Amino acid sequence: MSVSLRTRSSRSFLIRSTSRLAAVLVPVVAAAALFAQTTVLAPVATRDNKIVRRWVLEGDPRGVAVGADGTIYAGLAQPQAVIAIDPRSGTVKKRLVLDSADIASTKELVTMRTNASRTRLYVANGSDESASILSLPDLDVLREITMEGETIRDAVPDPKGRYVYLLGRRIHIFDADGKTELHTLEPAEPMAIAASANGAVLAVLAPQDFGNAKATVVALYDTSSWSEIARDPLQTEEAVQAAMFANNDRALIALSRSSLFEKPVASKPARAMARDSASGAMRMTIDFGDVVSSDRVCLPEGSGPQIATLTSTDVSLVYAERRCSVSGAFSASQRTVTPASLYGVNAYAVAFDAATSTLVTTERAGFLTIYHVPRPTLAK
Repeated sequence: MSVSLRTRSSRSFLIRSTSRLAAVLVPVVAAAALFAQTTVLAPVATRDNKIVRRWVLEGDPRGVAVGADGTIYAGLAQPQAVIAIDPRSGTVKKRLVLDSADIASTKELVTMRTNASRTRLYVANGSDESASILSLPDLDVLREITMEGETIRDAVPDPKGRYVYLLGRRIHIFDADGKTELHTLEPAEPMAIAASANGAVLAVLAPQDFGNAKATVVALYDTSSWSEIARDPLQTEEAVQAAMFANNDRALIALSRSSLFEKPVASKPARAMARDSASGAMRMTIDFGDVVSSDRVCLPEGSGPQIATLTSTDVSLVYAERRCSVSGAFSASQRTVTPASLYGVNAYAVAFDAATSTLVTTERAGFLTIYHVPRPTLAK
């Protein structure tokens, strides 16, 4: 039996004073309509040995996550819905419609991330300027946080269950229930965020003006005080699409459209930065030991922030990659994380199922696919 839930406006609106010193969340509870209807996704026959199962999934699929029992949760931008799918049969077990076209909402479900216990699903809704918190496995709407004027491109739960981080024009730190905004970080034009596995550090990647050029910089913040503890160049001018900590928080992985970066993370005082008195630009020295390992890649066109994932160990990284001719080995030797390309897959998002050691991908062309984990090699 398939159960569909629909809420026209299940929001907790964030109201700010002009002084931005107060924030009030006003919950609006909407009625849910239930109907019983069995839906099974249409299977796609394939001879590709990388594929375990594949189905047609209409509705512009975006973010994807895997529940504690292996259920696949996929976000659909056109119905603006989250659906729960049985990974063996393709049966749609439950469907939650977050918003519908008649109220002109624009939820894109850019990312879908679970908390450590996989009892909650955090959804970044993109140009809808909101994030949703759902309970798993029932898909009840616990909270919707609206940030007027800010496209929410990612919603990252703290691994220790204390916070949820929202990536908009600024970085908003809420309590785990999304009820209260606790702090705001204001780096210019933030690109991506990542929370360390031990919960102690939040990484924010953003451009930094160095006078005659801009470079992408990684700023690390202490999550107990929100003070900046380090700021280092990523040694690139490219915009970062996705980031994550790996190797017991000893490495930071970042991906642009054409490059995969690994930067070592060390416990050290904040790097001294000086402002040029003439130009006003920030200047920073780079130590030889700060060399960043990099690799040429070809991320799929229009892919989202969930285009890469760590697998069974946090030193094994898999990313989806369209067919291209520029990929190659890491150009520096300091890497500690082993990458593997899910090559020729125009995925929007990738999630790892540890129980079956498989990967789940969504494609905006209209497919949901389960893959075997590829071998850790960049060879095509």
